[in-house]
Amino acid sequence: IYDVVNRPDLKYAPYTPIERNLPKNPDQFFETLRSSDILLHHPYESFNTVIDFISMAAIDPYVLAIKQTLYRTGEDSKVVQALIDAAERGKEVTVLVELKARGAEAANIEWAMRLDDSGVDVVYGVMGLKTHCKLSMLVRRDFDRLRRYAHLGTVNSNHTTARFYTDLGLITARPDI
Repeated sequence: IYDVVNRPDLKYAPYTPIERNLPKNPDQFFETLRSSDILLHHPYESFNTVIDFISMAAIDPYVLAIKQTLYRTGEDSKVVQALIDAAERGKEVTVLVELKARGAEAANIEWAMRLDDSGVDVVYGVMGLKTHCKLSMLVRRDFDRLRRYAHLGTVNSNHTTARFYTDLGLITARPDI
């Protein structure tokens, strides 16, 4: 009914999330992450930063592996597409897909099959339990050593719902995380 009723006086004004101005070069991007964590507050800050994190890993020749949990992806997931791209570029990609994600079961099953067809190691949640965590971890051969980078948060890997739900996310290179 919200979209049907023509009463702008009863609706919130449209909001455009803040975009992080991060380097587009993989070496500079990951150098930025080594120097400081990025804390994201969605929907006030754009989910594009998370998409860029996975997309940058997919194209960076120094990223060796990506590990990802997927809860509610959506039908046109940019995160999942980046994971497929990474696998097709020869990276080791492992994804845990939750098949009991309320309202997203069909999309998650479809993505799981596409991920598997692309060479991604697909794992499913534990029988009788729901995997609701939202995590990404990548392993990169930096100039001095292998380093892990992570994104963890409350936000689903879904760029559409990230514009509506209030969530937090952290992107970090801290070894203790």
